[in-house]
Amino acid sequence: MDKIKSAYDMALERFMQRKEVPRSEIDRLEYMPVGNAMAASFLREKDYDILVEIGKHPVNIRKYIIEGIQETFLNNILLPKDNSSRETNKRAMEGLFLIKDDKQAVGEVFDRLKHLFRYYEQALAQTYSQFKDDYSAKISATVRSIGKMTGGKLKIDPEKQPGFREEWMKLLGRLNEQYRSVLVEQKDKLRKIS
Repeated sequence: MDKIKSAYDMALERFMQRKEVPRSEIDRLEYMPVGNAMAASFLREKDYDILVEIGKHPVNIRKYIIEGIQETFLNNILLPKDNSSRETNKRAMEGLFLIKDDKQAVGEVFDRLKHLFRYYEQALAQTYSQFKDDYSAKISATVRSIGKMTGGKLKIDPEKQPGFREEWMKLLGRLNEQYRSVLVEQKDKLRKIS
């Protein structure tokens, strides 16, 4: 009985020592997801007017909605791997431009991002081509020996060989890491712009 009572007393003591959550933090936790949803709608729907949607909410909570919008847009700006990711980047950047006040500072960061994306796409194409050539050279001796045994000339696609994809993914991971750090830095700059 004493153990139960002391455990109860300890729990009651912890409860009494709890800190009250400020109203601003409650509002932030409640309205950031609203902003996340608005940003997702903006990314999906071409005619979605995000400024009108923000305007439907009381002025005192808009900053939390905008914070949620901003985070969703920033999370959707990624290194461009294909047309879909390029389109998502473009749309997320359009949305960020709409919600930010300092358009010039945002434009400067966007210019750096566009430059980064161009360099990344060039490096990606060049790295893939070089990797494919190197991989072809690596397996060519094996292909020649198989061709001698079969008495014919074989043409083998290096992309379909075992290990090609795994080695490429490792190399791609290293390449992405180099560019990802610069991307994160630019996103942090965008986050700080009012």
